[in-house]
Amino acid sequence: MTPAEARDALVSTIEDSAAQLNVAGWNRDHAPEVGDCGDQQGQRVNYSYGYGAPAPDSDRGADAKVIADYWRSLGMQVRVVDTPLYVVYASGGTVAGLSFSTAPGDYYIAGTSLCVPGDARELRKQDNG
Repeated sequence: MTPAEARDALVSTIEDSAAQLNVAGWNRDHAPEVGDCGDQQGQRVNYSYGYGAPAPDSDRGADAKVIADYWRSLGMQVRVVDTPLYVVYASGGTVAGLSFSTAPGDYYIAGTSLCVPGDARELRKQDNG
C-alpha cells in the first residue's frame, strides 16, 4: 500500500462512517496529517485525520451501536465504552485504529492509517507544493 492509498483509506473509512448517522454538519479539522511511524524517520509513515459534527439531539447509545456495527461489518475488532459517555474504538482492516466519541457538544471520529513505507518529510513537501 502506498502512502496515498493509506491516507485515502483512512479518510474514506471515517467519512463513510459519519454517513451512517443521521447527523448534519460534519467537517474536517484539517487535511490528513502525515507523520513518521516507528523508530526511524524517513522509512515508514502514517496519517491521522479527524472529522466532527455538532452532537444531535438523538440517542447517543444507538448512534454508537450504528458505528460499532458498521465497523464490525468492515472486519474490524470493536470495543464500546458506555460510561461516562459512549466511545467506540476499532482496529484492523484498512486502518490502524479509529475512535468515535459522543462527547457533550459534538460527535467526533478520529483515526490513524496503517504504517506504510515512505518519508514523512518528503510527503509534507509534496503536500505543501
